[in-house]
Amino acid sequence: MTNAAVTADTSLAALDRLDPSARHRLAMLHPVFSPAQALPGEASLGAVADAVGLPLAAVLATAGGAIRVEAPAGGCGCSCGTGQTTH
Repeated sequence: MTNAAVTADTSLAALDRLDPSARHRLAMLHPVFSPAQALPGEASLGAVADAVGLPLAAVLATAGGAIRVEAPAGGCGCSCGTGQTTH
């Protein structure tokens, strides 16, 4: 189910409250979104997307649940080419 309440102004803290698995989905787009990162809760999705160079539409669709990113077996899901989750 998608969450239409997710916008560029949605903070990471608010996103965590709306959908606790959203940050894990976003981490497949870029590791900076991982809950393990030290981003402040007040950082907005739009600001983080802009800072790392991701298209806002992709970030919002993934955060809202419209796009599900799955890592291949044995891979991290990013384009680093390592095929492992060791970075």
